Amino acid sequence: MEVITVTKNGQITLPENLRQQLRLNEESKLSLKIEAGSLILTPITEDVELLEEDGILTFSATLTADEDINTLIEKLRY
Repeated sequence: MEVITVTKNGQITLPENLRQQLRLNEESKLSLKIEAGSLILTPITEDVELLEEDGILTFSATLTADEDINTLIEKLRY
């Protein structure tokens, strides 16, 4: 477990070993949410992976927040 400090400006610094493990650089974006009293940072990937499954081309992508999928579902319903 890593311990980090919040600066007076509300900034944190992720330790280098964590940045390397997650392949983060100075241009990386992270989504942020609070869940059960914990702060969760998740790297936002812009890569889309195309796969072929049983002759059908599929892709996987990452949404950045639960609200995004709910909004998308509502738009597609009507």
